[in-house]
Amino acid sequence: MAMLFPYFELAASLFILLLAFQIWTRHHENKYARFFSLFSALAFLAAILTYSFRIAFTLDLAADINRLSATLWAFAFAMYAHFALLFTKKDKFLAKPWSLWLLYLPPTIIGLLFLFTNQMYLRHEIQHIGIISQPAPLYSLFLLETIGYNLWGIYLFFQYSKTAPQKIERDQAVVIAIGSLIPVGIGILTDMLLPLLFGYRLTVPTVVFDIALMNFFIFFAMRRYSLFAISPAMAADTIMETMPDSLVVTDLTGKVLFVNEEAEKLFCASADVCLGKNFFAMFKDKARSSQLYQEVVEKKLLIERFKADLIDPLGENIPAIINARLIREKHVGETLGIVFVVRDIRG
Repeated sequence: MAMLFPYFELAASLFILLLAFQIWTRHHENKYARFFSLFSALAFLAAILTYSFRIAFTLDLAADINRLSATLWAFAFAMYAHFALLFTKKDKFLAKPWSLWLLYLPPTIIGLLFLFTNQMYLRHEIQHIGIISQPAPLYSLFLLETIGYNLWGIYLFFQYSKTAPQKIERDQAVVIAIGSLIPVGIGILTDMLLPLLFGYRLTVPTVVFDIALMNFFIFFAMRRYSLFAISPAMAADTIMETMPDSLVVTDLTGKVLFVNEEAEKLFCASADVCLGKNFFAMFKDKARSSQLYQEVVEKKLLIERFKADLIDPLGENIPAIINARLIREKHVGETLGIVFVVRDIRG
């Protein structure tokens, strides 16, 4: 079995690529999905180089490959934190001109140390599972970077699981947080901390399997709770069935993705102003908005003639009757968002 270890790493690497491909092809319209795909693609490259390093013909070649793979791992962990910032909507931080410098300067420095110095590893050696590396004391910088970025991202997800406006978002965030914490903890312990403390590896390297597990949990959470962008074309069948007056299409959190001209007139705002706003925030009575959300999203009911008062951007009260239903992808039945038909009953 030990001789097959590199091929298990190869299988895990291809699994990461498969997840990236699935998300990219099915949900490329969503910025979170696109960034997760890029993160997964970088993790795949790092993983496949780690596999290649394991089966290299010579120790010198292995060392060169390991320089590249370690550099990519450093950037992958920074990208995980970046993904967490995007997903938890830390837009103010990301909008600052120095934010990307702050995010990617540490992995750049560590990558340069890996690529152009011999200070990060004590040696490379052939073992029964293939070639492995033994980290040097300066490798602790990489350990600190890994801990810092991953725990930062996990913390953001845990915080978002408490503060997100809708239950679906909270559930998704906690799955990602727990699904990241487990493999990150295992990887830091087995691949970094123990080798530095004892001067040799007590366990087989787990980094490829850890990143594959982390990617699976993120993939599962994003697919399970279906927080992806939809386009008006996807909603066309449902739009025709409901014969809308004022039509509002949102994702499952209530974020507005599409409004028709009647909705622009009703809310006294252009489509550009409406897009990205939370439809449920327009309800005068928050209890009514919560009730509507629970019935249409959590109970998956078809809502007809739901009475509520809305507040337009100008502060005017709009008594309305609302019809609502979930939008589902035809072939697999995946829930994509919500379509609302709003009728002004002011007379």
